[in-house]
Amino acid sequence: MKNDSFRLKIGTTYLEITSTESILECAIRNSIEMKHYCANGFCGACKIKLINGKVKLDHNGGISRANIADGYTLACCSFPLSDIEI
Repeated sequence: MKNDSFRLKIGTTYLEITSTESILECAIRNSIEMKHYCANGFCGACKIKLINGKVKLDHNGGISRANIADGYTLACCSFPLSDIEI
């Protein structure tokens, strides 16, 4: 996978995130607290609303199709395909 660099906006904070880094990994690396538990896409604790941008969601059942359709994703297993805002 190509390692592209994007911008992640969390509230008023902008961070650099790579295409091989999950939203959760980026937040932890930058000392931003984000609710999570399993970090593997099973529990759904890290569910977040994707305001703008596109991500690749590679989960293990921790989010429903209805939630995904409503614009939610899991921070632990969402990888940016563009600049994103949560």
